[in-house]
This record gives sequence, structure tokens and C-alpha cells, in this order.
Amino acid sequence: MIRTIFMCAGAIALACSHAPAQAQKAKDTLRLSVDAPIQGISYYLDPKPETVFQSEAVMDNLIIFNEKDFKFEPLLAKSWTQVNDTTLEFQLRDDIRWHDGQPFTADDVVSTLNWIIDPKTTTIRFKGNWDFIEKIEKIGPHTVRVISKEPTPYALTRLAYLTTIEAAHAHGKAEDKVVYAATKPIGTGMYKVIDIDRNKGITLEKNADFKHGGTAKAPSNIGRIYMPFIPDSGTRIAQFLVRNIDMLRNPSLSNAEDMAKAPGVELSMGQGVGYIYMAIDAKGRTGVKPLQDIRVRKALMMAINRKDILEGLTHGHPMRQPEALCWKFQAGCDYSILPLPFDPAGAKKLLAEAGYADGFPLEITTFTNETHKTAANMVANQLNQIGIKASVQPTETGAYRKKQADGKIQVIVTGWPGGGNADVQGTMEFIYAVPESRDYSGDKEMIANAFKTLSIMDPEERKAAGRKVFDRSAEMAYFTPVAPTPAIVVHTSELSVTPGAFSAYLINPQDIRWK
Repeated sequence: MIRTIFMCAGAIALACSHAPAQAQKAKDTLRLSVDAPIQGISYYLDPKPETVFQSEAVMDNLIIFNEKDFKFEPLLAKSWTQVNDTTLEFQLRDDIRWHDGQPFTADDVVSTLNWIIDPKTTTIRFKGNWDFIEKIEKIGPHTVRVISKEPTPYALTRLAYLTTIEAAHAHGKAEDKVVYAATKPIGTGMYKVIDIDRNKGITLEKNADFKHGGTAKAPSNIGRIYMPFIPDSGTRIAQFLVRNIDMLRNPSLSNAEDMAKAPGVELSMGQGVGYIYMAIDAKGRTGVKPLQDIRVRKALMMAINRKDILEGLTHGHPMRQPEALCWKFQAGCDYSILPLPFDPAGAKKLLAEAGYADGFPLEITTFTNETHKTAANMVANQLNQIGIKASVQPTETGAYRKKQADGKIQVIVTGWPGGGNADVQGTMEFIYAVPESRDYSGDKEMIANAFKTLSIMDPEERKAAGRKVFDRSAEMAYFTPVAPTPAIVVHTSELSVTPGAFSAYLINPQDIRWK
């Protein structure tokens, strides 16, 4: 991971230059805004980025993936064994207590996983994330087994990133899990829930007994976190400028750079596993015939100047360029074919050979996110340089899904969080191992290999299957990476912030600290 911090000086505006430079360090309270309505602290019930952050602060998983050293490490479990292709056995710690003082035991793990996989549990969003689990067995007071329905190479990743453990004596006995998550849920994590108010926000307080995080989840030195609900982006910026909040996540880079000119303000940038990519309707679902010609698809990709797009998205801040729709540190990722180089003359030649020397109209779909729109517009401008009459259509998520299902996406240029973890499973299921209703490549062999990567347990064999997918993707010009997705944070100078986490929030709670 590349994580760099940049500081600027000067004044942004009168409001900012007159704002108090002092944050809330003196009160030991970090103030972060919540962008979406507060539903409670539970990734299971409300899997938005802020909830991921809150859940990581309050709850723990059995294991954790150390994103600096690229390896799994103990958390609630002190060790684990892959008994066979479908069975993981965890030896649990016996020295951990819940925030209310009750001891953590195997019963908590059994209660949590049984609730997740129970067919009667209908409130969990993305319940399919745990479809691989057949059952959970208690072997002893501090020993459990997680048994999969079939060989599942990404089981550890799912348990490390998505599966927080709930208290059997509290969550397990709560009749309404939604109400429980929205009142005062308890965890074993580095922060305790003090208050949840749908209108005012969430308050967390440091758990002095949290000592089991190791190096991957070392506790922050911040005593209290207050997260007010501020849904409007303009209001969030205004509140930051007058120092009513201490950190602003994912503003546009231009706004961030302007704000960082003010005294006492810094801009931090980082990079996780997300990237921006382009996908082309090679199958012909949209009826745009030129896209079914590999020469045309290659021409579109050769028209992309990735260096210029990277500069436009990062303004020179160093970032790794993706070479495929995965990173080689992700389990199951490998490739030998790199993206086509920028060659507008060669692109025009290919278009002429395919019979489209004068170009053709092309609609590029993207999301309304500023970074995605910026990248899509830059790609459109570059395609225009080779004669393609490209236009950009920003689309909300719901409209995008309908457009996708209806077979109306000609080309998409947008962001993908890379699965949000250290495994290719999420990317395979979202982009490659797709049902007929989402297939835009029409390449049955590539899709079949993508499905194979979801069940191969041997790491090298799995990587070889992954290589077939990513190489075929590049060879046939179905998909191509365009640029990394930068994680941008503006914050007061009293804070040290290290963005670039693999999760959707892009920042881990332990990566925000007082200097």
C-alpha cells in the first residue's frame, strides 16, 4: 500500500482563514461526520462505509488481515487450523471480555454465525456473503469449527473482513436485532458505544481493556469519537471550515487542496485496493455493432492515456497504477498480459481497418461520484481525439442496475473497490463469474474459469486459474484498468490520518490518531 501525506499552506477563504485552528484534541474528542442516515452499528444490517468503520471500532472478528504485512493474524481467535478443504477450526482467546464485563466464549461465535445462516434471518443485507457456511460447531468452551458447504478458498477472508462477532447474552437474546444495533450494542473492540441518536449522531469511547489487537489493530490514542449526521456535502465542508468537525473524507481533490491551504489543515492521500476500470459490451447486448469487433475494442483502450488520467485524479501524488482488475498481493490474482499502451495513431489505424475511420456515437455510463465522473469524462475526451463521438451518462446505483439488467450499457467507466479485501473473490463474482443477466463479454470459457477460482483450495492452482481469467480479459479487450482510486482526507493538523485501508471506508479506526 502506498500512503503519503501532503501539507499545504495559505488561506482558502475568509471563513476558513478566520476559523479557529484548534481541533478537539484538548477535549480528546475526534469529530467525524456521518454522510448517510444512522441505522445503528451493524455491518450485517446496514453495510455502508461509515457502518464498516463503526463496526471495526466497536466489534472484533475472529481473525484480522494485516494490510501492511499481507497476512492473516489472530484477533478473537488465537490460532486456527484448516482441518480439511471444508473445515476451519479456531482456538479462541480466553482472556477477552465484552464491554459489559461478560467473558467472551465459543457460545458467542456459535450464536453469531447461526443467526447469520438461519433461513429465518431476513434482515441481513448481502446475506449471500455467508452462503458458503454449512454449520458452526462448538468443540469446547474456547474451540469452534466453521464448516463450509464446499471447498471455499476465501473463507478466511470473509471471516476476517465481514464477520464481526456479537455477544450471545445481548445480541443473541435481543428479539429485534435492528433495535439492538440502533440502541447500545456491545462489542469487544477498541471503542465502546456511549450513545446512538438518529438525529444527533453516534458517540464512542475508548475501551481501556482492549489489548488483543496486535500490530494489525493497535488501539488509537483518541479517547472519544463523535460522529454527527451531516448528509449534505456542502454543509460538511462548511462545518469543517469552521472546525465543528475535525476530518472530511473524500471531498473532491480540488476542494481538498484548496482547504489544505488554510492554517492548521492538512491533506492526506492513500491507496487501497480500489480502481477505476472500463468494460465494453463485446457481446453486443446494446446493439452497438462496432463493439463486437476486437479491433474496435482495442482501439478504445489504446486511446486511453492512463498517465494523464492518473495526473488528473491525483495531481501528481504518487499512486500505483493497476495493471489488471486485481492486485498481485490479492489471493487468486495473477496475470501476464498488461494493458494496451497509449497509442492514438495505432487506435485510429485499427478503427479504419474495422471500417470505422469516421468513428461512431458511444455512450459511456458512470456513477455520480466525482472521481468516477472525472475519469469517465477524461476517457470520453481521449476517445473523441480518435474520432469516437463519446458522451458520458452519470447514473445513480438503482438506475445503473436496471440499465445493466436491460442490456443497455455500451461502455462503463467507473470505480470498483477491488472487492474491499485481499482476495479476488469479490471481483470475480462482481465482474467475471456473472450470470447471463450481467454478462457483457459472452466469453463462456473466461466465465467458467472465473467460477473455478471460487472453489480451488490450492493457492498456486487458484492463482493459475485466475491468470487465465485476467489474461483472457486483457487479450480480448473486454475490460481494462484505467487508474487507481485515491483515498482523500482533509483534517486538522492535530491529527495523523493514514488512508488507504482495503475496506469501503478506506480508513481503519486505528489509523486515525492524535499527533
